[in-house]
Amino acid sequence: FRKKRPTDRNMPPKIEAFVPESKLYTELNEFEKKLDATIMRKRLDVQEALGKPTKVKRTLRIFVSNTSSDQQATQQQQQQNNEEENNFDFNNGNPPSWTLKIEGRLLDPPIPTKKAQPVQKFTSFFRSICIELDRDPKLYPEGNTIEWHKQANSPEHDGVEVSRRGDVNVKARIILEPEYMPQKFKLDAPLSEMLDMKLETKPHIVMGIWNYIKHNKLQDAEDKRIIRCDQRMQELFNAPQVHFSHIPELINSHLARPDPIVINYTIRVDKEFHQSPQAYDIDVDLDSVVRQKMMNTVASTQLQKEIMGLDDKIVQCVQSINNSKIKRDFLMQFAQNPVEFINKWIASQARDLEVNEGKFSVYKSFQKTK
Repeated sequence: FRKKRPTDRNMPPKIEAFVPESKLYTELNEFEKKLDATIMRKRLDVQEALGKPTKVKRTLRIFVSNTSSDQQATQQQQQQNNEEENNFDFNNGNPPSWTLKIEGRLLDPPIPTKKAQPVQKFTSFFRSICIELDRDPKLYPEGNTIEWHKQANSPEHDGVEVSRRGDVNVKARIILEPEYMPQKFKLDAPLSEMLDMKLETKPHIVMGIWNYIKHNKLQDAEDKRIIRCDQRMQELFNAPQVHFSHIPELINSHLARPDPIVINYTIRVDKEFHQSPQAYDIDVDLDSVVRQKMMNTVASTQLQKEIMGLDDKIVQCVQSINNSKIKRDFLMQFAQNPVEFINKWIASQARDLEVNEGKFSVYKSFQKTK
């Protein structure tokens, strides 16, 4: 059996007569109860606020570039080298290679502010990144598809780099799948036209349908949960009427994953460094700094562990004081009247012995009957 943690934090009665300072402990204990109640109320307020996500719109600018190394010299350079008397090969023997870099950074907000801005790394905005290379698979058996998928609790990075061998230009197709928190869905054409939405979370889509129903007065007169479909909704749900609770399930067939971001880029090896002349901007939603701090506070357990450790120390001190108080009372009664105290103590022990013997005799008779 696990030993229960002691929880008694109350001072023994009449301790103030011997230790006047103990009154301060009692006052602190009462203050701590009020403080705990306030902290619990604030924690509930924070959790309620977290249920209402506040997002900050920002722009993520993506840059694509590549570097090359140990490439063969151009024809013009080779002719110049051949004209020289001593033509030495300065190649270090490493095979020609290139490195593709995909990086991104958040642009500053259009209206400057002194408030702290959220900082997130490039890979935190994507659930997966895929790079498809247009190369002969016979010459490059290591494969022409490179994939990166986000893993739980994995560190984020400011960019992605891919290094491969090669001495010719390569066409690359970069596919970025954004990650939305909470998850967003792409609406098909009929639903998008009805709600004037293209990409949205499911709760917002259901709320948009509810607003459409109220605006067009499509609720049944007797049962408000029944929706009388107009022409648009009949085309969507293939029914003259639907129960409102079924709508979240019915719209699943009209939702799809958001389209990935596709970037076409040519990896050039005739330069040591080459960067795409275009940059790619995408809109992203960020949690506000205040929200991030609230999430960290709610999720933090270190402070709670420290408080529990201090509570254990307080309980141990109170137990020690209680034990000392019992010992003091015992010795004080003995000092005031030793004979009477010893007689009472012997009588008490005798009663305890009789009780124990009675229990033992009952136990023995019970064993015999078995």
